[in-house]
Amino acid sequence: MGARYIQEVVANAAAVRALYPRTRTAVELGGQDAKLIFFYYDQGTDQLLASDMRMNGSCAGGTGAFLDEIASLLKVPPEELEGLAARGTTVHDISGRCGVFAKTDIQSVLNSGGRREDIALSAFHAIVKQTVGGLAQGLELKPPVIFEGGPLTFDPTLVQAFAQRLGLEEADVIRPEHPETLVARGAALALEELFPQDKTAISLKAAIRALESFQEERRESVPAPPYFETAEAQEEWQKRHALRETAPPSLGPGEVLRAYLGIDAGSTTSKIALLDENEEVVDRFYAPNHGDPLAVVREGLLTLRKRWTANGGRLEILGAGATGYGGEMIAKGFGADLHTVETVSHAAAAGKYVPDASFVLDIGGQDMKAIWMKEGVVTDIMLNEACSSGCGSFLENFAASLGIPVEEIGQAAFRSRQPAALGSRCTVFMNSTIITEQKNGRKADDIMAGLCRSIIENVFTKVVRISGPD
Repeated sequence: MGARYIQEVVANAAAVRALYPRTRTAVELGGQDAKLIFFYYDQGTDQLLASDMRMNGSCAGGTGAFLDEIASLLKVPPEELEGLAARGTTVHDISGRCGVFAKTDIQSVLNSGGRREDIALSAFHAIVKQTVGGLAQGLELKPPVIFEGGPLTFDPTLVQAFAQRLGLEEADVIRPEHPETLVARGAALALEELFPQDKTAISLKAAIRALESFQEERRESVPAPPYFETAEAQEEWQKRHALRETAPPSLGPGEVLRAYLGIDAGSTTSKIALLDENEEVVDRFYAPNHGDPLAVVREGLLTLRKRWTANGGRLEILGAGATGYGGEMIAKGFGADLHTVETVSHAAAAGKYVPDASFVLDIGGQDMKAIWMKEGVVTDIMLNEACSSGCGSFLENFAASLGIPVEEIGQAAFRSRQPAALGSRCTVFMNSTIITEQKNGRKADDIMAGLCRSIIENVFTKVVRISGPD
């Protein structure tokens, strides 16, 4: 179009200074970003000046995209989320830092009979907590506060949540006219200050023609190498890493299996292992817990008992241990003899089955753990923190959108001959990257292969935190 470029924070500050000079803090929430701008009044220059700003970087938690995910989970269009929240009366503790973490919190509330209206209201409060706690990073949001951007335009209950959490009086809340376009107005207002000598006029007709005839340049993205160069190499690798099969139950009438029981109630799935008296695995159970691990573990125990007693045999449990997110609840609910943290469970298993193991990597539904060991003792541990990208839920969500069943993720990635190079990003930001790669001709298998590689990058950059690839 031949227009001038104004950076959005500069444009925002220009609009606030010109139109709402009472402002001391600006809160702007967009589709994938969130910004805070802090102002002060300079008596020397008689002007409102920006003193500091904060913007989200690698995480889109607490933005419009986060609200879109919540609306999807509650099975309502995004534009109906406000109506639900306005009817909410109870605020539940929901994570605002990551859409994946929030989904687990919400599923738990739903399973315990929580109302959708209260969950919608709680999601708004989660955004406020994320903005004030995660984005402000200790800086005070001084009143009056101006609220801008799409979410704060179309969800007035969200503005009320901010006012409530910040203790703002009505006079401290500035609701600008057309807050969704305030930054656009700022881009126009900043021109005279930033480009005072530029008197070039733009023809709107010419600009419209330029936009209508504009062809987005299709960039050829360089694919990553495939996981295997040949089918033989893949076959050899899969043989080397094949899981050991367990023999089917074979108890006859009157026979008894004396066994130990291990239960891992994870963030998204529940697992059960049955060990014989020689501490060898004889059976296992694995299922998504859908936010209700008690019900799933009960189902798993009944399934195992039915399998081993089908022919008249008997199962005698010598001891039971529980671990995982819901480990303590499971231990109390089912009368287990032991509850222990996942780290200790990992160390015990690694020391037993791989005596010289010095490092354990656990990629779960919502977290990743890197565990260093020496002679069977844990010496260090690192976890992912505010972001669940690169975990099981991250893969599961994208697999569903690509039409790939969870159990076929590996085969899909291995089939790809041109894996997409996606890097390691927040789930919301990754969506944009995937759409770009699909425009560049990448198929579902190529995307899946790229997502699996992104998990590896996440492990090294966000958990192990290596200083360099060497």
